[in-house]
Amino acid sequence: MLPDRERHALREIEAELKASDPAFAAAFSGRTLRSPRRWNLLLVLCDVTAAVMLVVGLFARDAALVLWGTVSAGALVAWHIARAESVRESTEDGAATAGSA
Repeated sequence: MLPDRERHALREIEAELKASDPAFAAAFSGRTLRSPRRWNLLLVLCDVTAAVMLVVGLFARDAALVLWGTVSAGALVAWHIARAESVRESTEDGAATAGSA
């Protein structure tokens, strides 16, 4: 969650954008983020891809596949941690999560 000062600054920027170019601001005002289910599906597909790369690289003795599988697995661990932190912060703020709606 952003501090109050940064939230206030973002609101000011938004107001200035709406005042200076209403057509541009209107083009983005109706967009919503993709559903959390799609992000979860993408995350699982990335997990499976990294695991397959790692296993195939080990069996084929291909160092490049092992390297990229390991690097992508590490990045995915960071992604899992970041998503868990964002879910935890949203529940601490009192916002409803997708699963509890």
